[in-house]
Amino acid sequence: MSDTGSLQKSGKARRPGRPTGGDAAVRARLLECSRSLFLQQGFGEVSLRRVAAAAGTTPAMIHYYFGDKLGLYRAMIEDAVGPLVESVRRLGETSGAESPGLEQVIRAYMQMVAANPWFPALVIQEVLAQNGHMRGEFIERFAGRTAPALVALLRRERERGRLRHDIDPQFAAVSMLSLCVFPFASLPVTGPVLGFRPAGEALERFIEHTVRLFRDGCAAREESAHA
Repeated sequence: MSDTGSLQKSGKARRPGRPTGGDAAVRARLLECSRSLFLQQGFGEVSLRRVAAAAGTTPAMIHYYFGDKLGLYRAMIEDAVGPLVESVRRLGETSGAESPGLEQVIRAYMQMVAANPWFPALVIQEVLAQNGHMRGEFIERFAGRTAPALVALLRRERERGRLRHDIDPQFAAVSMLSLCVFPFASLPVTGPVLGFRPAGEALERFIEHTVRLFRDGCAAREESAHA
């Protein structure tokens, strides 16, 4: 029985969201195909019919799982960044001298980008470009939720004496995000030119390198504590 046949037979309306069981495979296939097509042609140029055909299903199933094309885009971003947003939120709310901090944020961010190699390219194409179609959506659903929490976390670390007193939390947030994302966005050049392949053990070593780079550049020093 076809996807649409199953849907009609059930006779039940469904709100867009994350399904379980066999339905999850259809949803995942739609997301995978939409990511590929959005990167190749741009969000505005890709029709739901084209996504559905690439996934071997029908536009009705996109409406079933996501509502519309914007819902499909939102699900792509949310599936990738949802755990990261929650991680940053929890870190920002944690108190106490032994609370986790910046190293966990850097690690979570880089692991998210590495696990979703389409993410940097889509951000450049659909968010950062002059006429980026998805800038508002991206700010609302991701940047607007994580950046303020990251600045607050950096400010807290500075107040606790873990960061240099002359570090500006907003500037430091921009620097941290650049360190986490740019290496993956630059892979089309750094891969063939430098042989940079952040995967497996190399990814872990690169994350540790990035953590040390940020920590050593921003960490409070004993002499500055007595200045």
